[in-house]
Amino acid sequence: MTPEKKTLFVAGRFDDEGGKASKIGKQIFEAVNDPFATYHNGGSFQKLEDIILQVPQHQLLYWFADVSNDKEKLIKDIKSVNPACILVSSKRNIPEKYSFADLVYHALGNKSNLFVEFSEKEGRYFGRVADPLGNVYLNSTSDFTLVGKVTALRAQELLKYTRMSSKQVGEKCVVPAQEDFFETVREYGNKFHELIHASPDASHRFFGNASFRCERGFPSFKEGEKIYVSQRNIDKRSIGPEGFVALNTQLPLEYYGDKKPSVDSPIQVALYAHYPLVRYMLHGHVYVQGAPFTKKIVPCGALEEVQEIINLFPDPQTVNVAVNLKGHGSLLMVNRVQELQNILYYPRQIPEVHLEYLEKMR
Repeated sequence: MTPEKKTLFVAGRFDDEGGKASKIGKQIFEAVNDPFATYHNGGSFQKLEDIILQVPQHQLLYWFADVSNDKEKLIKDIKSVNPACILVSSKRNIPEKYSFADLVYHALGNKSNLFVEFSEKEGRYFGRVADPLGNVYLNSTSDFTLVGKVTALRAQELLKYTRMSSKQVGEKCVVPAQEDFFETVREYGNKFHELIHASPDASHRFFGNASFRCERGFPSFKEGEKIYVSQRNIDKRSIGPEGFVALNTQLPLEYYGDKKPSVDSPIQVALYAHYPLVRYMLHGHVYVQGAPFTKKIVPCGALEEVQEIINLFPDPQTVNVAVNLKGHGSLLMVNRVQELQNILYYPRQIPEVHLEYLEKMR
């Protein structure tokens, strides 16, 4: 991919009357200051349909197109045609009828990596920069140059993270009987649900995953070594063995069956390889009381999270520990199911504001 095709920036109004350019969109684009960006600001809806065809050619997309509700929301097609891209979307919250939780779940629905909320107070427009995990990198401000700079800073960080695709390599495997573990996962599924879901519209979603390692000699199961990870986007409140996917124990990620494993699977496979005594993992988008925090906000599924954890627990013989993942959640790594009991969790503050991004602009 050539550098000239790296960034696509779309803003302004697109309709059947020829659309209208956005002054705020232009201000943000100028602040992004990307010399290789392809820039569109307003026009006909037909033009927008032509622009969407360019999506596969770009790594980073700022999609701030304003389209009326009677038109197709083309943003829904972006990740289906270019799943590896970084998508920065927007949401108009004028008047402020949406809660922050609503904005987060809107971004999740678009599979956005980052989003800008546009609001209005007393005739002035404001922007806020956040992500679908509820992290805020810039609180509401009328300085759209600052909005553009902070958005670009985080977007460029996201481009640098390492993600790994998965490959199906065989038919679904039998999952070993681990009812004590499954019951524990269900219990925490209900607890996390109570802690996380502030929006009634989010009741169908569960954040996090669970996994366990199966080795030769594993109780009641003699098959070769495998790792079993919960399916992607499955509700853990009712999970059983049918909700887990078998993986090979080394990267690149290889799985069995027609259900994809959790997006965090590469991280957990790498951690199992580093910590040979760990047999079970439980990940939730909540924090553990008293656990240490990683230093960086690493997005879901990025392999850099592995090194963040190893930095805190460098000894490969480490076991039975909890770690808080900054801006993300927590991970338990244990040797026995019993070690997962009586863990004290607390909800992440949503929004969770990170002032260091503003400080970097000063």
